[in-house]
Amino acid sequence: MEKRSSPNSGLNAVRLYEPVQFEEGRDKTVFGSGLKKEDVQNKVRELENEGYEKGYATGYDKGIKDGEKETAAKLKRLEGIIKEMEGYKEKKVNELLPQFIDLSIEIAKKIVHKEIDLDKDVVMHIARDAVKRIEESVEEVVIKVSPVDYEVMIAHLNELKEQSGLKNIIIEPQQAISPGGCYIETRTGEIDARIEEQIEEISDAVGTATNREV
Repeated sequence: MEKRSSPNSGLNAVRLYEPVQFEEGRDKTVFGSGLKKEDVQNKVRELENEGYEKGYATGYDKGIKDGEKETAAKLKRLEGIIKEMEGYKEKKVNELLPQFIDLSIEIAKKIVHKEIDLDKDVVMHIARDAVKRIEESVEEVVIKVSPVDYEVMIAHLNELKEQSGLKNIIIEPQQAISPGGCYIETRTGEIDARIEEQIEEISDAVGTATNREV
């Protein structure tokens, strides 16, 4: 006898494929884990933040170290430049110093000669300072001066004798002597008080002192 299928049997078969209805709140749960979606998202954000902070810290430390290395290299280079400049300065000073001294002496000469032109009594002052080194016991003193200064010396001769204590002073004109200076002769020696000689002595003294300091 043929078994008839129930009218409801086909309906049951169709119902097997009906969409599954989720209960409210179940769509927010991760399958098989028991964790909510928000928890997972928060965990992901937390891991991302931790990774960012670690990466930032690592990069920051590396940046600091790189910066320190770069700064140290620049300081070393700067020290080298300073040493080079000091060496260059010392070299230039040594090269230019003689020229500077010569220029200073030339300026001094011009100033002295200008003063001599303005003050005709300069020779008298120089001669007076020079005879102070001569003892009063010296019998004869010859003072040689430029012909330009001869009349001035004659006019002050008595004054010079009184100030020096020397009784026998002779004034002689000498073409080889420039205005302002004098050359003194005695039986015991000579005193070179010419302007050129005095400037030369100053130049030598300056050169010696400068060479000692450089």
